[in-house]
Amino acid sequence: MTIRWSGEGVETVTAFLAALVAGLSLMVPIDFAWTSRSSALHLDLLVFSLPQAIAAGALIAVVAAVLSTALGGQSLRWGVALGGVALLFVNHLLGRNAVLGTSLATLNFLDSIAGGLILGGSGAAVLARSRVESRYSWAAMAWLLGAIGGVVAEEIRPETRSAVTDQHFPQNWPALDAPPMWLIVLAVILIGVRFLREPGSQPAEPYSIQLPIVPIIAAAFMIGVSLLCSSVLARHGDSLRDIAVMTAATVVAAVFAALLLPDRDGTQVLLAVALAGAGSVILENRVPGWSVPPLMLAVAAGLLAGTRWPGVRVAAVGVIGLAVFSVLVVATGHNVVLGGLGHVLLALLSGYCFGAVAPRYGSTRVLGIALIYVPSPVLALRDYTRRGHCLLIDPGKPCTIGDYTSFAPGWTATALATGCALGLWGLLRRRPEHDPAA
Repeated sequence: MTIRWSGEGVETVTAFLAALVAGLSLMVPIDFAWTSRSSALHLDLLVFSLPQAIAAGALIAVVAAVLSTALGGQSLRWGVALGGVALLFVNHLLGRNAVLGTSLATLNFLDSIAGGLILGGSGAAVLARSRVESRYSWAAMAWLLGAIGGVVAEEIRPETRSAVTDQHFPQNWPALDAPPMWLIVLAVILIGVRFLREPGSQPAEPYSIQLPIVPIIAAAFMIGVSLLCSSVLARHGDSLRDIAVMTAATVVAAVFAALLLPDRDGTQVLLAVALAGAGSVILENRVPGWSVPPLMLAVAAGLLAGTRWPGVRVAAVGVIGLAVFSVLVVATGHNVVLGGLGHVLLALLSGYCFGAVAPRYGSTRVLGIALIYVPSPVLALRDYTRRGHCLLIDPGKPCTIGDYTSFAPGWTATALATGCALGLWGLLRRRPEHDPAA
C-alpha cells in the first residue's frame, strides 16, 4: 500500500528539483572557490573533457532509465535517483575540501555520472505513472520543465575564458559552485523521502524482450555520432565540405536512431536533435540572471500548449523557422531585441516540442532530453567561428573570443532541422499511428 504524502504536490516539486539538479550537474563545469587558482593545464583539461563528460552522463541517464524501468518498480527508480544525488553530494563535499591540484576533469566526470543517474532514475519514475494516462501528470510536466530549465539556467554563467588576451588566464575562471550545495542537500532530502514512501514490491513496466536494449543502442549511436561530428567541426569549421558531411552524418544518425525505436517514439529523437542545433545558435553565453524566471515560464507555457494542441509537424516547422531566425539575428549585428525574442521563442518551442510528443515509453523521453544536453555539431561550429584555430595552435595560451559574425552556424542549424523534418515525415509515413499527438 502506497502512503500518500501531500499527494501529487510533493512528487511534482521533487520531480522538478531532481531534473533541474541533474541538468545543472551535466551542463555546468564543476568548480569551487579554489578553482581559479588551479593551473592553466588543469583548467584546459576540464574544458576539453567537458563534451565527453556530458556525453557520458547523457548515456548513463538513458541506461539508468531503461534498466530501472525494465527491472523494477518505483522504489528502484527513485533509488537510482537517490544514489545519483548522494554521489553528487559526496563529490561536491570532497571537492570543496580538496587540495590545489586535484583533477577537475575527474571531479567533473563524477558530476556528470551523478547527473545521469538522477535524470534517468527520476525520469523513469515520474514518466512511468503517466504511461497509463493519455497525457502527462503534473509530476511529469514538472520533470520536463526542470530538465529543459537546466539548459536555460546554465546559460547565466559567465564565459570561462576572458575575451581579452591575458597571460593570467586561471584568474579569469568564474567560480560558481553550481549546482549550489544547499540545492543538492534539498534534493537529497526530497528524493530520499520519495524513495522511502514508495513500496518495494511494485511490478516493473511490461516490455517486449528486445525493447530494453534498443533505446540504449539508439542513445549510444546518436550520442557517439554527435560527439564525433562536433569534434571534427571544432577543428575544421572553415571547411564547407566538412560542415556538409558532418551535418548529413548527424541527420542520418538521427533518422537511424529514430527508426530503431518502436512505433513513433523516434519523433522525439528527431525533434531533439533539430532543437539542439537551433538552440546552439540562439542561446547566448551571458544571459542575465533576471531573465531565467521569464524563460522558465515560457518553457512551461510551451509545455502546456504542446499537451493541449499537439502536433509534431508544427514543432518541426517551428524549429526550422527558429534556425532561419538565428541567421537574421546575426545579419542585424546581434540586435538586443531580436536576441531576446529569440530566447523567448526558443523557450516556447522547447516546451512545445516535448509537450506535443508523448512517447509510449518513458526511456524515450529521457533519451530526447539527454540529446539536448549533448554538444551539437552546430555548437562546435559556432565556437570555431568565434576563436578559429587559436586553441589548436597553442592550447596553453588564452584565446581572444569575440561575437560571431558568421552565418555558417545558422544555416547549418537550418539544414540540420530540415533534414530532421524530412526524416520525421518519412517516419510518420512508415509507422502506423498510435499516438494522437502525431
